[in-house]
Amino acid sequence: MQDPMQGVFRGFDIASSGLRAGLQRAEIVAANLGNMHRTGNAEHEPWRRKTVVFEELLEEARSGELDGDAVAKLASGVQVAQVVEDQTPFPVFYQPGHPDADATGKVLGSNVDLFQELVDMSVIERGFDANLTALRTYRGMLQNTITNLSR
Repeated sequence: MQDPMQGVFRGFDIASSGLRAGLQRAEIVAANLGNMHRTGNAEHEPWRRKTVVFEELLEEARSGELDGDAVAKLASGVQVAQVVEDQTPFPVFYQPGHPDADATGKVLGSNVDLFQELVDMSVIERGFDANLTALRTYRGMLQNTITNLSR
């Protein structure tokens, strides 16, 4: 017989994994914004924009009573799979006298776009709101269940 309490807090785990992944994404966006003015040249690159790739976390669950030993994949959240660098070409500026200027006066700028980063931060904020709403809703469902069981 399976434990009746198994998986009762899975909703909290899924929503909190979304919050953790959103926090990691926000840290990458903050690093992009903080380094967007770092320049470079042929010898050293300027700051290259970074982005995150998410992956779904799956957990195996065995249903021994119904289908023998059937295995199902259950969602158990999301995580950051990797941080990748944006391969968009660097903009070139003509700025003789700049410390990173080459012999022709050209400087490589970062490929970070301020407006793209601000849009990303807005999306991250919406994700935080959605995950917090999911946590509150799940908590309310559990509270109602406990209240109904105690009657």
